[in-house]
Parts: sequence; C-alpha cells; structure tokens
Amino acid sequence: MTAELTRLVPHLTGFLDDWIERQRVIHTVPGIQVAVRVGPELLYSRAFGVADAATEEELTTGHVFRIASHSKTFTAAAVLQQVEAGRLRLDDTVAQHIPELADAPIGSSSIRELLGHQSGAERDGRAADFWQREAPFLDRDALIAQLQHERVFPANAHFHYSNLAYSLLGLILEAATGTSYDVVIRDLLSPMSEAMKEPVRIGPELGVDGGFGPAERSASGHGIPRAERGGADGADRTPPVIPPVDTRSESAATGFWANAETASAWAAAHALGTGLFLTDDTKRLMQRDESKISTGGTTRWYGLGWIIRKIGDRRVIGHSGGFPGHITQTWADPKTGLAVSVLTNRIDGPASALANGIIAVLDLAIDEAGEKTDELLEPGAAGRYLSLWGDVNLVPLPGVVLQLSDTALDPAAGAVVMHGDDGVLRAEAEDGFGDAGEAADLHRDASGAVTAVTITGVTHYRPDVYFDREKVMLAP
Repeated sequence: MTAELTRLVPHLTGFLDDWIERQRVIHTVPGIQVAVRVGPELLYSRAFGVADAATEEELTTGHVFRIASHSKTFTAAAVLQQVEAGRLRLDDTVAQHIPELADAPIGSSSIRELLGHQSGAERDGRAADFWQREAPFLDRDALIAQLQHERVFPANAHFHYSNLAYSLLGLILEAATGTSYDVVIRDLLSPMSEAMKEPVRIGPELGVDGGFGPAERSASGHGIPRAERGGADGADRTPPVIPPVDTRSESAATGFWANAETASAWAAAHALGTGLFLTDDTKRLMQRDESKISTGGTTRWYGLGWIIRKIGDRRVIGHSGGFPGHITQTWADPKTGLAVSVLTNRIDGPASALANGIIAVLDLAIDEAGEKTDELLEPGAAGRYLSLWGDVNLVPLPGVVLQLSDTALDPAAGAVVMHGDDGVLRAEAEDGFGDAGEAADLHRDASGAVTAVTITGVTHYRPDVYFDREKVMLAP
C-alpha cells in the first residue's frame, strides 16, 4: 500500500490542489487544511485560503484547528491504556470512581457503556447554549449537576451520542490516575514526536506541556454567511469570525486542537502492528462494531471511541468534529495505515465529504493504474479545462488517464477512465450517457502548447484561454 500510494499520489497532486480549492470557493470556506499519509510517511499536505477572514492571514499547514469530537478518540485511548495497566476495568461503574454520582441514574453505567455511547446519558444536558457562546462550557461542578438528570434511555437500549458521557470519562481518568486530564493526555501523546519525525501539534487546550498556548498559530472559527447580515441589499457574504472559547471540564469530549498532519498521524498510528499507544488486542476491541447507526441513507458504526464506516470497499475508523466555527474529519484504514485528515474553519464546512472524496479518488487510482507504467498523456496536457458546461481535469496515471470534475464533491463517482491502446485517447467502452467509447482531441497553439481538449464534440479550454472565448459565447 505505501509503495503504491507513494507512486500514485504525485500524479494526483495537481488535481487534489484544484479540487480542494474549488470546493473551498464553492462552499465559501475561509480555510481548508488537508493531510494524507500512510503510517509515518506524509504523502500530501496542503493549506488553502486564510486562517482568518477578517485579517486575511494566510493559512499554513502549521495552523491548528479545533478538532472537537476527535477528542473522544484520545480520551478512549487513554481509558484503554488504564485498562491495560489494571487501573480501570471496562465493567467498572461510574459510582466506583465518582462518588458524587453514586445515587444518580448514570452511577450504575459502566465505562464500556460510556465509551460506546450506550449509557443513555443526555447528549449535552438541558442547557447547552455554550455551543453558541451564550454561556460558558461546564466546569466540574456544573458537569456533575447535569449528570444527575434522568437518562434519556436505559443502558444499552440505543446508541445515543453523548458529550456528557465523554466529559465524565475525563473525570474518571483523573480519579483513576490521581493526576489531571492534561497530564494523562501528555503521557498518552509522548510517543508521537519520535514516531512522526515531524512537529507534533495536537492536544487539549487546558495546558498540556508542549500543547497549545498563545504562541501557537490557530485558525479562527467562522460562522455561516447570511444575506440578512448584509443589510437591505444582502451583500455581505463574508463568514463572521467566531472567537475561541474554553471547553473547561468538557475538554475530554471536545477540547482538542490539531493540525491535519498530526491528526492524520494519530489515526494512522492505530493501525494494527504499529506498536504505538495500545496493544493490537486492545486496538481491535476499540475498533470493533459496538453499535450500528443508519440515518439519512448512510450506515455507520461506533466502536469504543471510533466512528466506523465503509468508503467503497475500504473499512475505515476515525472521527468527525464540530465546534463553533470548525468542522473536521479524519479517517484511517487500520489494515494499511492510510489516513486522511481534512480540517475546515467554517461551522458547516464540507470536511467529511472532502475526506471521503479523497479516499475514493485514491482507491480509484489504485484500481485503474494497477501495475501499468506507460504514460498516455503528453507533457503539458494534464490539468484543468473549462467549458460553458463545467470543468474537466485530465489526470494522467501510469497506463490510464482519468477525467475528473473539480466541482463535484465526489469526483471519483463521476470519473471517466480513458485508455490509449490504439494511439488515441479514448473513454472506456461502457454503457453511459457521456463520452463512453469516444476519442478526445487535443488542440495546440502555434508553439505546440496544449490549449484545449474536445470531448463529445464540446471544446474545453485552458483557463487563460476560456474567458476570452466565453465573451464570444455569451455575446448577444
């Protein structure tokens, strides 16, 4: 897998750059950060746009983002480390470690039920306007008070996602270790620097040594642009900046920051056989399907701290993260160590769709290139072409050329595979409404540079040529 992706990712880099930037513009996301790796080998790392729409500070790959519910993967791993060390057991009850909750309904819930969102605890409590900065996040006393409520469901009746449950796991870690949650996480993450051989930028906000403070560059969060905000003409399309906020005792559920390079490294390290963080037996336990969740036509599973899903034929583990101003997604294949992390600094950014799309494009490339070595597209012909009907990207891989759209959220789904067995670049023969079986013609200027490509009779031009042609197309 590493060798195959190392061979193919350089062929895909130009398209990934165009596609991610196009999606950033389409969805008016100020900044997007992306990392792709296999194990410790970083294959692709980019930053697009700005860290802050108000200051227009350029986003870099070093900026950190709120990764929010990714935090649960760290908390779960820390709990399982304590289980391996014998300080906790999965069937320990909450009451055994948090005496204040001995008489509360949640007191009888087990650590395993908390980890798998099967405890029945409320998601955020009955007053959760801290999610829109109208109140502070819960401190320890307020968290304990919220956990006194009746549970939404009895234990193990339904998967019910709960930030309160994971915040409670932070308190249980403190009780079991006799240290702060910050120190527990510092100890958990200590192997990362050596394993990554890169700067480690990840951790909760509450003062982990080597973690985040004022010196760390962070990407500002942004809200939804609304026409009403622009006044009568509705002209304001700038996403408003959302100031940061301390998650306090809910750090174990949602308090982490990271950049994409480190978030992807964390997920990749949970592949079997890495020797990092947990034994393989424990990793398999964390990654096993505890709950099946089918909503909106999508089926996912949840393990002990990991969201699990299928992307094509690939089973991945990971987590999304939603925070005021940030939406993020990381996926990893525990069999191969492939990991993709996409971080956006807008409250409704398309992080999950982009991460899914990257994996689908990578797998398409692996499937189509195979062991081929010949190059079908002449130098200078690869890249983006425009027509009135949209964009086409010609992406050369060994032995094939892919037609991909940078305006599609899932470009692999609409990909056209092109072959050149007869010396002519031709779309693969198959049933279809497009150019299946038809040849593509390249056009050159006087210097021999490729300026356009004709597909099903329609000419697509290089961007520097297209806009002059568009004036002719749109002339009355």
